[in-house]
Amino acid sequence: MNFLLDKLQYSILYLSKYPKIGKFISTILGVFEAFFLDMIYFIDRRISPGSYSSLMKIYTLFYGSKVIPLNVKIEGIPSVAPIDEIMSIIRRMPALSIGYCYCRVKHKNCDNPIWSCIHIGTAKHLNELKNKIPLKSASIEEVEKLLLKANKLGLVHQLLTAPSPDYVYVICNCCPCCCVMLNSAIEYNLRGVAIPSNYIVKYDKKKCIGCFSCVERCHFGSLANKDNKLVFDSSKCVGCGLCIDYCSSDAIQLIRRDSILNDL
Repeated sequence: MNFLLDKLQYSILYLSKYPKIGKFISTILGVFEAFFLDMIYFIDRRISPGSYSSLMKIYTLFYGSKVIPLNVKIEGIPSVAPIDEIMSIIRRMPALSIGYCYCRVKHKNCDNPIWSCIHIGTAKHLNELKNKIPLKSASIEEVEKLLLKANKLGLVHQLLTAPSPDYVYVICNCCPCCCVMLNSAIEYNLRGVAIPSNYIVKYDKKKCIGCFSCVERCHFGSLANKDNKLVFDSSKCVGCGLCIDYCSSDAIQLIRRDSILNDL
């Protein structure tokens, strides 16, 4: 079984050498994403109870996400700022629209916006997707406004990819109470589901005033209040940057992960 899974994963990653095929598969998986997820829920609840985690492990061989921070303070200005990473992807897309969040419609665990997924797809025109997915046409300004609002609400920005990390088909603004990706990563410890961003928190104990505002913003448990002291667990940090905006003392910043490796 493991041999077959390894072969499947290798074949999927090999598609990076054939962008036309990869983009075609990415579009198909994006269009039928809800159908595949519904099938996983159906099998888990009706056919094989308790199989959700195993099914997600198989599914995420070709379907996954990468966390990306937005509008945050970063130590050592990088050549491309996080918000620019997202906006540069958006500006290259010929078909830009906002769609409803499948996860929030499915689970209804919070009051966060339903229309929050930015479909970038691979179609040449938006009309190619409208008949298959409920979409609203959106301008660059509308998308940027949505991203900033999502950041304020504490939603994690993720690039959803399929059939490999080379092909991004939608940018989601996710909450762990509803999101298939984040919930699976946190509850079932599926490390390959929500891939951390290129950044990580750097915590300065001397500057911390103990307000613990950052703890409320961290969905992953990397920042915690233990005995009235802030504790940072770098192994759990995905570099979403949500904690940064609420730190009034500049005790936490984002730095590139590779800068940590260079210091070792």
